[in-house]
Amino acid sequence: MYIRKIVSKNLGPIKKIQLLLPLENGVPKPVVLVGENGTGKSTLISNVVDSFYEIAGAAYPDARKHGETEGYEFYKIINPIEIHTGEKYLYSYIKYESLSGEIPSIDYVFKSGRISNEEFRQNCDDCSQQISWTDDENFKQTTASKEDAEKIISSDIICYFGPDRYEKPSWLGDQYYETTDYEHIAVKTRFAGKMELPILVNAMTSKTLQWLLDVIVDSRGDIGTDEQGGLRLENVSPVDIMSLGVARKNIEQIMSNIIGEEVYFGLNFRSIHGSRFNIKRRSDNSLIVPSLDSLSTGQSALFNMFATIVRYADTININNSIHLSEITGVVVVDEIELHLHSILQREVLPKLIALFPKVQFIITTHSPLFLLGMEEQFGTEGFEIYEMPQGLKINAERFSEFQKAYTYLTNTQQYEQAIYDAVSNKQDKMLIVTEGTTDWKHMKAAYNKLSHMPEYAELFTGFEFEFLEYEPNNSSQSTKVKLEMGNGQLVSLCENMAKIMQKRKMVFIADRDHNDTNKKLGGKDGNQFKKWGNNVYSFILPIPDFRTATPGICIEHLYSDEVIKTEIETQNPNVKRRLYMGNEFDRRGYAPSLGVICEKKAVCGPEKINIIEGSTGERVTLLDDENINMALSKMTFANLMLEGKTPFDEVDFKPFVPIFDILKKIYLDSDI
Repeated sequence: MYIRKIVSKNLGPIKKIQLLLPLENGVPKPVVLVGENGTGKSTLISNVVDSFYEIAGAAYPDARKHGETEGYEFYKIINPIEIHTGEKYLYSYIKYESLSGEIPSIDYVFKSGRISNEEFRQNCDDCSQQISWTDDENFKQTTASKEDAEKIISSDIICYFGPDRYEKPSWLGDQYYETTDYEHIAVKTRFAGKMELPILVNAMTSKTLQWLLDVIVDSRGDIGTDEQGGLRLENVSPVDIMSLGVARKNIEQIMSNIIGEEVYFGLNFRSIHGSRFNIKRRSDNSLIVPSLDSLSTGQSALFNMFATIVRYADTININNSIHLSEITGVVVVDEIELHLHSILQREVLPKLIALFPKVQFIITTHSPLFLLGMEEQFGTEGFEIYEMPQGLKINAERFSEFQKAYTYLTNTQQYEQAIYDAVSNKQDKMLIVTEGTTDWKHMKAAYNKLSHMPEYAELFTGFEFEFLEYEPNNSSQSTKVKLEMGNGQLVSLCENMAKIMQKRKMVFIADRDHNDTNKKLGGKDGNQFKKWGNNVYSFILPIPDFRTATPGICIEHLYSDEVIKTEIETQNPNVKRRLYMGNEFDRRGYAPSLGVICEKKAVCGPEKINIIEGSTGERVTLLDDENINMALSKMTFANLMLEGKTPFDEVDFKPFVPIFDILKKIYLDSDI
């Protein structure tokens, strides 16, 4: 029995949606719901899960929770507050169909507000005539009979893994977890007429381990000796052992996919306190983890999820655990990527889903990595993605957006590693890490000049440091370190380096033109710098006296306006270029007295002090010729300043002195 159609209207954020869930040669395709938070993914599947309970409840009284007085409580209550804003009703309609034809199609309807049967059937004309209601009543019904429900529950798995599924880590105190029964495996009695397999699955570890012990016991035989002293099986059929051994290997294959190498389950001796299970390498019998609860949270969650699918199917028919490809049913997983590392999301999850081709998976996710892995495992036509709240099917062209997201993530990880390597490769003097590829050049230019001036001899005596000297990725200069380091990357690097003890002091210096960065890296309570611990420090640029009215400065503002506006002769074309400041233009970007216009109006106006340069999309062009850029790049300005040649050979670097005063205090600080 599979879900073939889901129709919802005015259901929370969902205005209208109709999903026709596909079957290909009798095999269901995995269905993935994507969308931002609040777009109705969980709302939609809540009705799918509710339909599970209503169908099961037709045959098993204990499938649904009983109320305090009489009757039972709905899994999903009917609440008019869920009606889409501005509308008078909502409904959700789900149709189940059996491939064998042994069970008639089953309908589920959930409705609130005022809508007639006739209006409902205009969109759901294939709904059973058994379902009817008065116009203004809250209503829920399924057409499953007791016999139908018994057949479904006795042949198909139906279960829901919600976002609150949780496994006890090995370090968690027992009193903070609801059960530790798995340490002493118990024998459970099966009761006829009872819903033995809960629809809502959580706290799976104990049940998984109880069942896993059964699987291992069934796969082992008594060993005796024959007349010649050789070993032989006793009291068991070799055929049974081989068949049931396949079930064990199937479960071990799930774990092998998760661990990333071929493993098997070993049994600890009963004299060893704790879990009876361990995991060993198949290649050399070496121990990987001493017990299943020593797995990571992600590994444990993933194993318990897919082992539960096998356990449910095995409870229905023991042959299901031998032939995973024959397991049928519907499995709903909300936020499938919870607790999972990127490798588990992309490489492992899709492989595990593929082990169960006849199970209809309905999944919600926020993970582009999982979607990419599904595309690699199943191909673009082997599964379907629907974007909420409209329920639009995402085609291969739209799927490329997730590829871009993954590429961005990969590049970000490589970039962060490059920064870490650049920082870690310097192990001697105190290291200064600055925001942007020009900041360190200005500070080094100031150091070169100030350190040779007699009045600052005391400041620089016994004071050793070095800058992280790096160029942008697109630089033509030959240098070992090429990075892009904005304020966000600087903050992230500082936070990460402060997590572990550094061999030498590291100081992160940021401009002060970004409020969030100022709060994170700046000193507190009058302190000039912030001490992160582990030999890591940070501060933001001190404000020179002539910039107190405009404190949101960057490194260039430590120079006078006259220096900033110094013209430089350039070739190709042969024009004089310089840096501009935002207050030289009106709010429209015009500077009529200068005969120029700035392309980026947002940085222009009487109150703006933004440095406008020619290499970042902030071009300054002549009013009568938009093809000539009059703005000098910050990089050219910084390189000329570092070289110390005309016209920058007599620059006043005194506004940089407070930077070195702070650095000297950090250098002498002994409280790391």
